Amino acid sequence: MAAILALVPIALFLTAAVARLSYGFPLEQLEGSMLLAAERVAHGLPIYVRPNFRFIPYMYAPAYYYVSGWMVRLLGPRFFALRLVSLLSTCASLAIIYLLVLFDTPGSKQRRHLAALAAAGLYAAAYPWTRQWFDLGRLDSFYVLLLLLALLCTRRLHPIFAAAAWTLTFLAKQTIFPVAVVLLCTDWKRPRRLLLGLGSFLLLTAICTRLLDHATQGWFWFYAFTVPHANADLLLRPAVSFIPSELIAPFGVALLIAGMAWAWTRPALGNFAARFYLLAGASIFALCWFLQAHAGATLNTPMPVYAVIAVIFGISFGRLDAFLALKSLEPARVFLLAAVAIPLVSWVYSPHDVTPRPELTASRQELIAWLRTFPGDVFLPSNPYEGVLAGKQWHPDNAAFHDALRPDLPDVREPVLAEISTEIDQEKFDAIVLDGLPAQILPGQTWLPADLGRHYPVVGIVPGGDAGDPFGPHPVYFLLPCREQALAIAKKWTLIETGGSSPCTTD
Repeated sequence: MAAILALVPIALFLTAAVARLSYGFPLEQLEGSMLLAAERVAHGLPIYVRPNFRFIPYMYAPAYYYVSGWMVRLLGPRFFALRLVSLLSTCASLAIIYLLVLFDTPGSKQRRHLAALAAAGLYAAAYPWTRQWFDLGRLDSFYVLLLLLALLCTRRLHPIFAAAAWTLTFLAKQTIFPVAVVLLCTDWKRPRRLLLGLGSFLLLTAICTRLLDHATQGWFWFYAFTVPHANADLLLRPAVSFIPSELIAPFGVALLIAGMAWAWTRPALGNFAARFYLLAGASIFALCWFLQAHAGATLNTPMPVYAVIAVIFGISFGRLDAFLALKSLEPARVFLLAAVAIPLVSWVYSPHDVTPRPELTASRQELIAWLRTFPGDVFLPSNPYEGVLAGKQWHPDNAAFHDALRPDLPDVREPVLAEISTEIDQEKFDAIVLDGLPAQILPGQTWLPADLGRHYPVVGIVPGGDAGDPFGPHPVYFLLPCREQALAIAKKWTLIETGGSSPCTTD
């Protein structure tokens, strides 16, 4: 029965992920820009370039960009390619979690396999808690896979292989660097292995960083290190609420089982496996807690610690199960199996509820058709991919502008602002489309000119803009220059009058 319950969250995840795989529009705000960046790689264009009004990458290391770009080259420029990378990565992560628990759990073969399956099921059960992030066309699932691979190599293979695996993880997300250093120092009782692993990792990361920086004329360092440093705004509330809301709420019972296993079975800290998992859990928790405290952190941030909790939970369950069987405490073992079932079935959901509905697809198609009514360019700072689908020029989104323009580097910031200001002053856009009222949205988008309303005074509601979109911001309001007012009236679009009269003078 416990094995069947462990398979339930895995089956639910696979059902939902396969159903969402071919959806033709973004399932998350930044997913469209990730696809467009992958298309650049597929066409041999560089990722790390000077920020401009045509392209700004996110502050990520290059591994996912290139893997997704190769997949786009193979399967075509569709979300299917990126989501397939994430789906396969999550499946591989479940397999590695299974192997880690299987290798380090005592007891009979049957108990070890049950514990391993329960651990994989627990990680799959986190899918709805992360707001269905496991299969998105974003880098996080691929990053978690590389992290788990690095843990497996550190635990089981030669330090050189561990160093190589941690370097690959660093090339997916550079924030993993301190965790890699800590875990490569875990085997301090064998200094030669420690020095070989840590030294190789430091050398490999230094070489990769230097080569990438040289190949991109310094822009890799800018996006990977300068931009994150400039955006390191720490917030007290998410830092305080991280443990109760992101750990205890979804995995309180699993953490309790881990604590009981530690108290009852007393693993010796002199044992490398015990020391390794203790430091892995502590260091990855500390990293995720620190990142969650930053402004802009979302529910994808705890994914690495969820994976490690699943491993520790599986090993703890296996140890407790073997301990209770040895002591012939069958009632306690039944209670343990019941407790294990709680986190596996607590977040049962219908895959239908996380799959885009036909009406949402129809509203997206209506938006694309509306954008095509404009012969010129249209700027959608929250939804650039929809503009590209309508045949418009690709421009960076809000997140890219916000992050890349935060560093106090006038020679980087000022040319971008000047380029934006010139295009606004010359009214090169036929429309600017926002996901909220201009009075609410524009103050937070400081990279837009203060006199935007003078050049784009006509404000209206995007046809179909009232459609609810659970997967990200949906365009709601448009700004038009006066030359497009006649088109809006002819098409009978809903306009918001300012001061009770038209903002444009007519001859």
